[in-house]
Amino acid sequence: MGSTTATEQRYFEPDLETLPRHELERLQADALLEQLPYVYERSALVRETWDAAGVHPRDIRSMADFSARVPCIDKDAIRRFRDRHGDPYGGLLCVPERELIAIYSTSGTTGDPTPTPQGASKASPLAREFWELGVRPGDHMVMFLFTFRGVSVYRSMQDIGAVPLFFDHTPTELPRLADLTRRFGPTGLYLLSGPLIMAIDALAPTMGIEPKELFGPYRGAVYGGEPLGPRARQLVDEWGIELFMHTAVGDAGAATECAEHDGYHWWEDQILVEHVDPDGAGAVADGARGEMVVTSLTDRVAPLIRYRTDDLVHLTRARCGCGRTHGRIWPLARKTDEVVVHGRSVVPTDVWAAVESVPATSSGFFQLIRPQRELDRLRLRVGYRTPLAGTEAGVRDAVAAAVFDAVGLEPDVELVPEAELLKLGPPQKIPRVARS
Repeated sequence: MGSTTATEQRYFEPDLETLPRHELERLQADALLEQLPYVYERSALVRETWDAAGVHPRDIRSMADFSARVPCIDKDAIRRFRDRHGDPYGGLLCVPERELIAIYSTSGTTGDPTPTPQGASKASPLAREFWELGVRPGDHMVMFLFTFRGVSVYRSMQDIGAVPLFFDHTPTELPRLADLTRRFGPTGLYLLSGPLIMAIDALAPTMGIEPKELFGPYRGAVYGGEPLGPRARQLVDEWGIELFMHTAVGDAGAATECAEHDGYHWWEDQILVEHVDPDGAGAVADGARGEMVVTSLTDRVAPLIRYRTDDLVHLTRARCGCGRTHGRIWPLARKTDEVVVHGRSVVPTDVWAAVESVPATSSGFFQLIRPQRELDRLRLRVGYRTPLAGTEAGVRDAVAAAVFDAVGLEPDVELVPEAELLKLGPPQKIPRVARS
């Protein structure tokens, strides 16, 4: 049997991606015990938090010590430190600013955007995901730009040897996308979003573009930013695109599906993930609902240590059908996305398909109104296509009826033009929960 060339192999970094579980856990423990003293000495927020808890790196000699003794931080703690000290990095920066090559930011969907500094030595494990899409050296790959981790994405394409084609994350780029796709035949795309998919569906016919033909050369496309609604999924299936779902691992990195489409892989040589009770700190079992807590194992610029993400997930560390040994997560919701109405729990994904089932609101742009967790009435703000087909009262009643069928609660529905909701967030998503 002939040898397998690098471009034919299944994995970008075979030894790391398929590392036996016991070796992967040993690698994590070694990286963690090396990281903790480094961060304690350099991160003002971590040192302040640990000192207040009476913890020092010399106290942490094992993973068990770490989970039992090290205090957690969260986004509010970072913001409080930032505001108290006038430090834009929230006390996390561990290197001199002159060593930074870029500052990107989180999307700010659930609050003000958090600046994230990046240094020249930061690893770019997205190359593993792009290889899984089918991108190979010499290929072209489309990058729909936005602020979140743009440099890491670009560097990951370069690590493979692919040539990026840059686009703004807006449907006005469709004609240029069609032109450059014909010229260069790109094999991968990062990043599709719900708003972009719905805009392509609406605008492509007016531009003389056939989406199935447009996306013919692509072996795969990464989708992220927010959950994928049923209508958007139906469209990309009709267009023949294989989507690889993508989600954040807190603010420490990302996780992406492999071709098995059975959970989102996070890279355990880069990020330690704990799975804890949302109302406490104890660990929960694989397969149960828990809050994701993350620790950066290799980031030396602004690492997060026991960062409570507010994200509820299922996870497993069982070997995937693709052969990779790294864990997988299934995003559920943010803790702050849930409302409870007369004892019934509702999160945005529970009503998504119902909103999309009404023709005037089929783009699925909506917000769940959550002034507090427990409510007497379920309230929704729903975007409609303009011009409105039918009467506003008729559309409102149709949405209310569909939501009642889905969750057993009759909602109060506020209708607004889609454009009003799209103004509220970055181009790849809108806030699905509003406080008022």
